[in-house]
Amino acid sequence: MAIQVPNISGNYTRKAVVAVKSKLVEVEWTKQQLRSKFISEDMDGDGKLSKNEIKKVFKDLGSSSGFYRAKKALWRADADDNGYININDHEFEDLLQYAYDCGYKVKP
Repeated sequence: MAIQVPNISGNYTRKAVVAVKSKLVEVEWTKQQLRSKFISEDMDGDGKLSKNEIKKVFKDLGSSSGFYRAKKALWRADADDNGYININDHEFEDLLQYAYDCGYKVKP
């Protein structure tokens, strides 16, 4: 769009005005990013994720109810029903799949 603006002598000249619109694009978390996120929350380094650790990740991902997501994640992934997700076995892969299926987006 071109507009007219006065120059120093008071005459009008045409100046081109370019409107730049930045559009922030949100993309889904990859499984590798989710893996790193969950592993980083194993605060005590025991190789297991507790419900509270899982809840914190879901809150960080943008869940409005981290408690609900953590409870559902444990229900789906905690095969031995001990209340923890073992990072070194298939339980962790099931947790990652559940989190991935939730479709959280990386916030710019």
